[in-house]
Amino acid sequence: MRNSPQPRISRSWIFTAPVSIAVIGAGYWGEKVIREILILSQKTGMVSLRSIVDSSPAVLERCRKKVGPLDYRTDYQSLLSDPDLSAVHICTPNSTHFEIASAFIKAGKNVLVEKPLALSSRDGYELVEMARSRRVVLSTGHFHRFNNGLRALKSTLEPTILGEPHFLGLEWTGISPPQDQGNVITDLAPHTFDITNCLTGLWPDKISCTARGYRNKENEEVAFITCEYESGLCAEIEVSLLDFRQRRNLRIVAEKGNAHLDLLDQKVVLNHQHGVVKMPIIPSNILREEIEHFAKCISRNRLSQTFSNDNDGLLGAHVVTCLEAARESLSEERSVKVKFPCLDSGLVVMN
Repeated sequence: MRNSPQPRISRSWIFTAPVSIAVIGAGYWGEKVIREILILSQKTGMVSLRSIVDSSPAVLERCRKKVGPLDYRTDYQSLLSDPDLSAVHICTPNSTHFEIASAFIKAGKNVLVEKPLALSSRDGYELVEMARSRRVVLSTGHFHRFNNGLRALKSTLEPTILGEPHFLGLEWTGISPPQDQGNVITDLAPHTFDITNCLTGLWPDKISCTARGYRNKENEEVAFITCEYESGLCAEIEVSLLDFRQRRNLRIVAEKGNAHLDLLDQKVVLNHQHGVVKMPIIPSNILREEIEHFAKCISRNRLSQTFSNDNDGLLGAHVVTCLEAARESLSEERSVKVKFPCLDSGLVVMN
């Protein structure tokens, strides 16, 4: 007879049992997720790795050599009815996110989906509705919400420090092989839309976008996106798959000064009335914190406790709405108004 799991206490947090997670997709990012889950399992006991799924036997074998003997599968279907599985972290190609996430939500499993949540806003909001109706946790992999540099920068937007932001500039660049299916707007811009919202609490009213592909004319590799907000805030975004400089930069021009954040190093430099100040920041392991937060939300939900999901699926669906507006602007060569759905009694209603 198997003993019942004992409650665990970690950082004043009570867990009824470890959150059993399966990782769907064991490629480049999936391997990072697997590693962090194993470390969290060893250090805190709040999570356990139930299974690793990938459609490629070769990918699974490579993963096996790196992390050792675990439960490896080429098909996720058998996990849908697994009573020991609490949650999944989906790291598969963008085009599969909706299909896989909806299957697990319908099965009553908690789901964390890497960005973008879906390829269409309608699918994104449908996932949100499904998760709400089944009372499961749905999160999107906007993990920079757990970046201590971004947290510190947000704290400076106080009236006594920088005050109201006027302008944001975001650079999200690097070099990637030519894309057969993806494009720079879908692949990189989700980060910039989410970070801007995390920092300001605002979503854009209008978006305009220009973009171009060079190595592959069919897929955009460089894009410039302008976001206008009802408050008067303006954000200029550059995303590129062609720049040998890997940049993850955010700059703010505000009423009482300006600031620069390097999201890779999690360093913030302020330039305001008291001079130039480098903020003392201890960098966070943003992926590990994201997984830990996901587990905490699930544990609270199990106990029917109130919880705040910092990277809730609704945020992911709003980001997909911004992506659609950028693509509409690109195709119609004009600025477009961003149309977010109405929220009625906790349910999403598409206009």
